[in-house]
Amino acid sequence: MLTRTEPIVIRRKKRAKAKAGHGGAWKVAFADFTLAMMALFMVLWIMQIADQQERTMIVQYLNGDLYDNGSINPFDLGGAPSMLEFQGNLGIQQAVLPATSTGVDKSGPAMHNRIPFGEENAKAGRGPELNSLVPGKFETQAQLEFLAKEIDSVIRDVSMGANVELQVVPQGVRILMHDNVHQFMFTRGSAEMMPYFEDLLMALAPLLSRVENKITISGHTDSSPYAGKSFTNWELSSKRALLARRVLEYGGINRSQVIQVTGMADQAPYIAEDPAAAANRRIEVLVMTSAAENQLKQMMGLPVEASAAEAELQQAKQIAEKNQARARYPQQWTNQ
Repeated sequence: MLTRTEPIVIRRKKRAKAKAGHGGAWKVAFADFTLAMMALFMVLWIMQIADQQERTMIVQYLNGDLYDNGSINPFDLGGAPSMLEFQGNLGIQQAVLPATSTGVDKSGPAMHNRIPFGEENAKAGRGPELNSLVPGKFETQAQLEFLAKEIDSVIRDVSMGANVELQVVPQGVRILMHDNVHQFMFTRGSAEMMPYFEDLLMALAPLLSRVENKITISGHTDSSPYAGKSFTNWELSSKRALLARRVLEYGGINRSQVIQVTGMADQAPYIAEDPAAAANRRIEVLVMTSAAENQLKQMMGLPVEASAAEAELQQAKQIAEKNQARARYPQQWTNQ
């Protein structure tokens, strides 16, 4: 029996591989890229709106240098003040630099510096030290130098020595509180006082309140022109000087003790060779001697009070005149 043989055809068919599902690694990479771009734009925005002082404060904040307990936890945002407002200004709600003269944090900076006794304030146990200055007028060179040392001690207590210069001049004790590259007394271009400058004024006020000398306060700016015509460096320096007077009076200085408050704009630079220097932005307080006070009163047409030395000299002259022979005997006796 014959059998028919058919060719066997073998077809080779490529098997289609199943498509693998896409992983999520690219999403993580894209998210990291987006976050990095957002951080870059944030840095560029901060660099655009912040001046050098604000940049330094931000760097110190990120490094943890503004905290007594070391570095900060970047994930612990509870109770942390916002460093920036969206208008481009620093939104500092507390004193960002440690101020030894600040008593109670929740009441704001420099609210309890005048309390010399107690157990819960920054001046606790230092009452006799605070009241060690004998009240009175300081006139002689030795007295003015002693007063300058007392003022310098207060300045060192609040760690503001880099921003304050003391000068004993013939007119009295000159206290120059100025800006530097690290600390500003006021926000640039405004009369908003920085917390550490308020602490300084509040620390000086109890000491100056025990001095019977008159005080003048003057505000100064640098040579940078202020934008606009209605508000210039004259108005800015005047507003800053008036605010300094208000803080000093709140700290304990008698209202009648301040005899003059002036705004000098940029007309009297502290560093004449560099009118735009930061030190030219300052507040000056002059504790005047009686002679300087009388000169100022004469310029303003006010009655001049004789000093103690002048009063004693006048009294001695009157006694000497009464002891003259022509005053002791009748006129007809002296003619005989």
